[in-house]
Amino acid sequence: MNYKSLIMDGKSVRHFKDTPVETNALLELEKFICECKKLVPTIEIEPKFFPGNDNYKRLYGVAGYQGVMIEAPNYLVLLSEDKPHHIENAGYVGERTILKARDLGVDSCWISYKDQAAVKEALGLVTDKEVVALIALGYAENLKNIENSAKTGDNYSKTDMNINKDGSARISVEEMVYIDHWGNAATVDVLEERALFEAFSYARMAPSSLNMQPWRFIVDGGKVILAIDNENYKGSYNNKIDAGIVMLYFGVILDVTMFDSKWGFGELEKSYGIPSNYTVVGYCNI
Repeated sequence: MNYKSLIMDGKSVRHFKDTPVETNALLELEKFICECKKLVPTIEIEPKFFPGNDNYKRLYGVAGYQGVMIEAPNYLVLLSEDKPHHIENAGYVGERTILKARDLGVDSCWISYKDQAAVKEALGLVTDKEVVALIALGYAENLKNIENSAKTGDNYSKTDMNINKDGSARISVEEMVYIDHWGNAATVDVLEERALFEAFSYARMAPSSLNMQPWRFIVDGGKVILAIDNENYKGSYNNKIDAGIVMLYFGVILDVTMFDSKWGFGELEKSYGIPSNYTVVGYCNI
């Protein structure tokens, strides 16, 4: 897959045609999920596909923006073991699957929910695994290009949105990345010298809940630290999904331009002056 092109062509679709996704495409997505690179390879994750129609009705009031469910011809549910970082892993795998679906000509939309047990009950899922992602699949109808959508406070599933190719309405790389410690803004020249500017340029295009772009990075020698702003969220699920998505966007560009990326977790040796309303998620050794 051409990840750069797929990221640039990113869109979240709320209105779908009635046409079901072709069976061959669903089978390819299922195989892809089982075989693709994971953020945490030791976490077992399982895809389940559901047709629309009755399942849309069952999910109404359980999932969607403020309980308003997104009607689509197909839905993907990701089930996961409950292990450390399994939600970040779901964001990573879920967004990678969305990129694969886009490569197959299939449109998609993340769908929010508050109670994973309620989603399981609505869909009749009997499993010890947790529901960690719900994604609508189909073909876009009346897609609208929403300019400056990052300023509107729209949720993943609230609007049809294209990522503008110039990255407008998004924070700059210089605002997003610090060198050595918090507040010491990176420059394009420094990041280019370290061969990191391209990876960060694509990372800033990652979708996020409410389009808040909550991520900040610190480059410390051969380590890139990711911190997520948590003050604008009521719970931790969105934070962790956002973290997984931006780790994917940063990582896939490293994978195709430099080397196989790998994110780690655990305590850092330094504090870096990171403010209390930010949570350190992980780090990538470069």
